[in-house]
This record gives sequence, structure tokens and C-alpha cells, in this order.
Amino acid sequence: MASTHPVGRMGRRDRRIERASWTPTLGPGMVLGAVATIGLIVAMFMSWRTTSIHPSDIPLAFLFDDSTTANDPSILLLLIPMAVLLGLGTVLPQASAARVIGGLGTIAVVTLFGVQLQQALDKLPGADLGDALDTGFYVAAIAGLFGLVSGLLPSGWAERRWSESDSTVEPRDEEVVTYDRGV
Repeated sequence: MASTHPVGRMGRRDRRIERASWTPTLGPGMVLGAVATIGLIVAMFMSWRTTSIHPSDIPLAFLFDDSTTANDPSILLLLIPMAVLLGLGTVLPQASAARVIGGLGTIAVVTLFGVQLQQALDKLPGADLGDALDTGFYVAAIAGLFGLVSGLLPSGWAERRWSESDSTVEPRDEEVVTYDRGV
């Protein structure tokens, strides 16, 4: 008499999963980028020119024409995106280029403002650029320089890699085994 019953073969399956993530560590680029971001934000609220002229009072057209009569938009239209770029370049991994662009943009705005103010002051006898500039201008210039330098330094973000492995024993294909008892 013969009897049959299914017998499953057992197989072993190994699986290895490699993962990677970015972990923040305090690096010099990150610290200098944070200082540049804070400095530029503070400079936006400070006076850039004597007699309390703030960036919100300086028309954007003044950067290209010292005799403009325009009032709006202000240079904040350029400074706010530069502060955002500096901030994002500080907190995001692999975004040091954003800090470089934010720093260069800030330096460009500060330089254009200084050049146009100098040209406007040249028309007045005895006027000096150093006497006309106020603290906010210098804070923004230093923030732009810090932002540029921070983009060239290591940011401090480190890639962390790890792997997980597990083994499972699973049945493969079932096969039918027949036993003959020889009765």
C-alpha cells in the first residue's frame, strides 16, 4: 500500500539592505553660514545711510541709477531672497552652492549701493561716502563676505551609511513524496 503526502523543501534566503542618510554635525561652513544669515537679516532692519535710511526706503532702481525718482520696489526685493539662500544653504546637506550664491548676491547689492551712493555724493561738494554710510551697510557687507566664505568651507553634514541583513528560511516548491510500504 502506498501513501503520498506533500513535503516542502526548505530554502534559505539572505537579504542585505544598505541605507544612507545625512546627519548634521557642527561644521565651520554651517556655523559661518548661520552667522551670515543672521547678520543679513539684522542688516535689513538697520539703517544703511545716515539720517536713518533703511533698506526698505532705498528703491531697487537706485542700484542702477543714482538719480532715480522711483520709490518702489525696495532693495529688500533682492536682500530677502539672498537671506533665504543663505539660510537654506546652512540647513540643507550638500547646499554650499546656495551659500556662495547668497553671499555673492549680497556683496553685489552692497557694492552697487555703495557705488551709486558715491556717484550721488560726488555731485555734492565736501560729501564723503564714509560719512554717509551707516552700520547696516557694513553689517550686510560682512554678512555677504561670511556667506561667500562659508560656502567654501565644509558644511558639517556627514553621510551616515549602515546595512541591515536578515536571513529567512522559507519553503521552496512543494513536492509530493510517495512511500511504498511493500505490504
